[in-house]
Amino acid sequence: MVEKDELASSFFPLSDDYRAQDFPFYWVARLSAKYSADVDSLLKPHGLSSSKWRVLMILHEQGRLSMSDIAIHAVAKLSTITKIVYKMQEAGLLKTAPSPQDGRVTEVELTEDGEAKLAVARELTAQVVEKAFRGLRKDEVVYINQCLSKMFRNLNAL
Repeated sequence: MVEKDELASSFFPLSDDYRAQDFPFYWVARLSAKYSADVDSLLKPHGLSSSKWRVLMILHEQGRLSMSDIAIHAVAKLSTITKIVYKMQEAGLLKTAPSPQDGRVTEVELTEDGEAKLAVARELTAQVVEKAFRGLRKDEVVYINQCLSKMFRNLNAL
């Protein structure tokens, strides 16, 4: 746990010793951008992008979801997800329907073509993941996830 007196460290923006390379969000942002760029370049020939890949995986894991729920899981704006979903629907990867509980809500699910496209995307993205995690042990990845999850919860706390 970071104590107040430790906030004078080189990762704290108000510190005189601050260095961007010591700031975890610097690396998170660079890592996310590099991952997305690499995934985009692999998926583009297959009519996909990192955003579409994310939507496919979310629906594969979660099942039928509302557009709002997809946006929450994807950490994206609802308007962005809506555009992506309708483009994917036009491509036959997803289908949408009004929610049986609330007709104002649009729910989304994968089609068979979407599942098939997801299988291709998983094969391709596995290459990026293998490269990214090269040299890391499973316990290190678990620890990274625990730290990032804790930071996320901290930012969401009231």
